[in-house]
Parts: sequence; structure tokens; C-alpha cells
Amino acid sequence: MSKLEKYLAKAKDEAARKTMTVEIDGEVWSVRSLTLTELRTCERMADKGEEFDWYRYNDARIVKATEHEFQWNNQDLQKAYKAVDKYDLPAKLFDHDMEGYAKLLNAIREISQEQSEEELVEEAKN
Repeated sequence: MSKLEKYLAKAKDEAARKTMTVEIDGEVWSVRSLTLTELRTCERMADKGEEFDWYRYNDARIVKATEHEFQWNNQDLQKAYKAVDKYDLPAKLFDHDMEGYAKLLNAIREISQEQSEEELVEEAKN
């Protein structure tokens, strides 16, 4: 099998991602590891030229890590919280539950640290 065939085959496979759960206000949230592409997207959203918007970056990471099970794109939810877009929702959703917001961020950090260097290199190749 050539390199090209190998990577074409990999493109069709859905890679299994690590997940973990956290409980927030009696609800179980599933957090999955972020891909390199997702992390880059989060960084681009937070890059404001000469400064970096860490709040936007963290909100984007929460959305990307939980959107497999939570409907951040729900228009009714966005209207109810007067959110500009789905990346504006985490701060508004957890405005009165800073502990819940922190739990999600900690889970994202934990699951990201679990990825070995080999896994990150393999992901970058894909």
C-alpha cells in the first residue's frame, strides 16, 4: 500500500476519541479530546492580532469538546441567552455556575494531557 492509499484510507475512518465525563449541577457532561484542527480553529477565533482573547479561546474549546452531545447551535437556546453565536453561550450558560465552567475546562485540560506525543504526531499527520 502506498503512502497515498494509506492516508486516503485513514481519511475515511472515524478516529476514536478519548472522552471523560463530569457532573455539573446534577447533569453529566461528556467531554471529548480535541483534534489538532479543532484546537487551531479555537486559536484563530481568539487571535485578535496583537492580543489573544483567552475567554473566547476557552469558550470555543468548551463548545468543541462537548458539541457531540450538546446542541450549542440551537437557535432557541441562543435567543434565550441573547448569544451572538454558539461560542458566546458557555459564558452565559455558566454565568452563575463558575464551578461548572471550571470543571469543563479542567476536563478538557486533563484529557488533552492524556494524549501521548505519538498520538499527537499521528493526529497531525491525518
